[in-house]
Amino acid sequence: MNMNDNYPLKGIKVVELASAVAAPMAARIMASFGAEVIKVEGPPHGDILRGMAAGQMKRAATEENPVFDTINTGKKLAGINLKNEEGHALFMKLLSEADVFITNVRMKSLEGLGLDYDTLKEKYPGLIWAHLSGYGLEGPRVNAPGFDITAFWMLTGGATDSVEPDAHPVFPSFGFGDITSASNLLAGILMALIGRKQTGKGTLVSTSLFNTGMWSNSSYIIETQGPTAFVVPCSHYDTWDPFSFQYRCSDGKWIAIMEKHYVSDKPKFAKIFDLPELMTDPDMETLDKVNATGKGAVLVKKVEEIIATKTSDEWKIILDDNDVANAVAQHFVDIPKDPQARANGYLDDVEYYDGVNYSIPVPPMHFSGYERKPFAKMAQVGADTDEVLKAIGITDEELQGFRNRRVIV
Repeated sequence: MNMNDNYPLKGIKVVELASAVAAPMAARIMASFGAEVIKVEGPPHGDILRGMAAGQMKRAATEENPVFDTINTGKKLAGINLKNEEGHALFMKLLSEADVFITNVRMKSLEGLGLDYDTLKEKYPGLIWAHLSGYGLEGPRVNAPGFDITAFWMLTGGATDSVEPDAHPVFPSFGFGDITSASNLLAGILMALIGRKQTGKGTLVSTSLFNTGMWSNSSYIIETQGPTAFVVPCSHYDTWDPFSFQYRCSDGKWIAIMEKHYVSDKPKFAKIFDLPELMTDPDMETLDKVNATGKGAVLVKKVEEIIATKTSDEWKIILDDNDVANAVAQHFVDIPKDPQARANGYLDDVEYYDGVNYSIPVPPMHFSGYERKPFAKMAQVGADTDEVLKAIGITDEELQGFRNRRVIV
């Protein structure tokens, strides 16, 4: 077998009608592992990410767009006007041969196009209809526009309760919650494909940015309920465990330390930080006692002062020698040079048209028995329209007619 054609999703056909990041990223991962993904974009401008990405990267343009490519690499690009009757018919023909339909178009618009689940399940009973929304398929926000920062972060508490009181809300990197949500949608699609092998039937698969944001913040959502609830946001001096926390070193860099178990690790930390009271003070016997007596804030302040006396390199050596989990905070700009990322093949290097090399993070799943398609730069809206439509029986003459009538690009 040619290993270059050995993909776990080979033979799966996906039609994508989606924009921006979350739903397209789920389709991108499927394409990377062998699924045939046809991305349908409405002419003339296509996916809104093409323009949004240009705002994220000053050098990005329609023909040089690493952000757009990262979300869409490996797909076939078809430009079809779904608001045109002939274009709609072409799209339905594509769906008739698809295993999966991925979309993040709002429900009201899908219903207007006859692409909602209730309509399609009658025509294509084996189709897996996968939808990623801002807030879910029901409720007062069902047709509201939802983006990463609004639905995933602000609405779930993640933006405001993950920082100290009165601090500016978390301002995450572009697409953070979208990409997390994409992984959840992908998991649902793959489960649906397995289920279809057993039943022969398709199904509706859905998730939302809001649902994924809640899921990602499950522990805090749970811990802020009930009679023992704690109040967030809270001061960093009120952390539950002083030895599972972040501290600033003398060189200004931050280092995180993580204990395995407070009681069994106490002797180690008493020695490392010269804190004999950990072994002698009955108020520090357990974490429960530390927090009940207010000694947690005392310990945080002491450790804070001690760590500020050495550089991050010095502390890393000490902590490594004592088998304490730790990491010095990196910046995004450090990642392309990270030796751990390089050793594991977590980056694809791609040279763009301006001669600049970009290091692109790869999908976070790896197989011993299957291959992943390498990253490839994408093209203009409709770059593969002819190939896609010829595959469903459209002739050259028909293509020219559709193009003349602005049905396709």
